[in-house]
Amino acid sequence: MSGDPAGRMRVVTVGGGTGSSVLLRGLRRYADRIDITAIVTTFDDGGSSGRLRDEFVVPALGDLRRCIAALLPEDAKYSAVEGMFEHRFSSVGPIDGHSLGNLMLLGAMERSGGLSDAIDSIASSLNLVGRVVPVSDEPSDLCAELEDGTLIRGESAVGERNETLFGSSRIYLDPPVNANPNALAAILNADVVVLGPGDLFASVIPNLLAGGVTEAISQSSCQILQVCNVAKKAGEAGEYAASDFVNSVNCCLGKSEKRVDAILINTHAMDSTTAVRPVECDARVRLVVDNVLTRPMFDETAPRRHDPNKLAAAVMEYVDAVIRSR
Repeated sequence: MSGDPAGRMRVVTVGGGTGSSVLLRGLRRYADRIDITAIVTTFDDGGSSGRLRDEFVVPALGDLRRCIAALLPEDAKYSAVEGMFEHRFSSVGPIDGHSLGNLMLLGAMERSGGLSDAIDSIASSLNLVGRVVPVSDEPSDLCAELEDGTLIRGESAVGERNETLFGSSRIYLDPPVNANPNALAAILNADVVVLGPGDLFASVIPNLLAGGVTEAISQSSCQILQVCNVAKKAGEAGEYAASDFVNSVNCCLGKSEKRVDAILINTHAMDSTTAVRPVECDARVRLVVDNVLTRPMFDETAPRRHDPNKLAAAVMEYVDAVIRSR
């Protein structure tokens, strides 16, 4: 076991959006056993994040904000802080739609001169139980090239595209950007890297496109655990089964010998009256990944999402298995 000097396993999560914050909210209760680093995509172009990107020429802040809030200590006195951090203004002026957390991050950036330093200063002030690291400190757009040569620009457009994007289409960043050195260091030193949950092409794979990330994964001795989404999303891997999720990530890892070591798939039966279509654990998945883990994990109050505690417990089962194997 490598782990940190205190003997804890180093767990690195990679993703963005709601998925990463759900996982982190569950993992924070294990912070006495694991060292948590969240690597977060910074290429969102919608909502408050998109507006701040355009006005101040900064990376997207919204997913970082969600992950910071998710890693606040699980203590009653911090619940009010989380509420304020996630508060979204409603007005007829330019502040309408902005979240307080995004504005705090922007203000900290202007004071510190950089995104990573801004996050670290806020994290220290809020006593976070893990570290949040932007995958890149450089702004860029997520783009896709369709099979017919059509180009789609922007994370929102890529996430909402139709199924014609699948197959030989290309996902890329424009302009190309380098990964944050702290993100690369976290991956190199990781014991377990958890990919997802979250939109495959809009939240998970964009992290793998930043320069240096796949190379760091290749050089790391980490185990890669992919968390499959609970539900299909129209336009976003809309007809994908579990094996397709694995194949998409392995494709992004390119010529590296590194591949997904295990996949975690929800098996909780959903109410047939809901409009949610679950992602299937198909027979092919066992041909592309050796370790297929199935657990009941979906949130009954929000059936498109994982239950944070059930998901974190399943991830920790895998972490414990990695410990026993060393």
